Amino acid sequence: MNNDCWNLYYKLSKHGKECESNLLYTPSFNTEKNILCMHFCKNLEYQPNSNATDEVITYFFNREVKYLQELKDFPFTPEIYYVDYENQKIFIEWNKETLSQIVNDPNRSLDNEIIDWKEQLYNILDTLISNSYYKMALYPHCFFVDKNKKIKTIDFYSVVPFADRYVERRKIESIIGEDSLYRFDEATVGYTIDFGIFFKITVQKHLTDSWPENPFEQIYDKLE
Repeated sequence: MNNDCWNLYYKLSKHGKECESNLLYTPSFNTEKNILCMHFCKNLEYQPNSNATDEVITYFFNREVKYLQELKDFPFTPEIYYVDYENQKIFIEWNKETLSQIVNDPNRSLDNEIIDWKEQLYNILDTLISNSYYKMALYPHCFFVDKNKKIKTIDFYSVVPFADRYVERRKIESIIGEDSLYRFDEATVGYTIDFGIFFKITVQKHLTDSWPENPFEQIYDKLE
């Protein structure tokens, strides 16, 4: 697949402005708006504030591929069309926009466009938890509605199995943003980050300003 002429995707921030959706890959979509290319590369035009090293970008590219494939049978996982390992590009199912375009547009509403959005989002995370996986990327721009009006999620690089929840902090230090620094600090034990702790902080209090109502808060009661 060749995405040279595809349009870049920008999320809609809570201030109503278009901005980069992440600090690891450059997302672009085709003319039909049904395929997303996640190009894991250093692109300072798209991510002017990124400090991610090539090593870190490759680390998360491999995680994205691994968990997209490992969790491919879940109904909320987008279909993988092609993986270009040499150029670190992943082509997946897509549909026009993420939920950030709905949540942060004053003229649109999740309640109007997706009546059961809270239930769908909760069920996605509940399914992951029930199968012993955490997922850290839970912002509106980490989800989209497919052509059948079902919510699917992206950014599988943020998936962490329960059994492998400790990660050396040095591996990801370069992508820790100021807004999330407190989560990483509270979850750091010695030289490692305990993503079990990090996940609890995320669902309990970090997402409050991102959603009109936190659809994941109840999941906290199911955690050990």
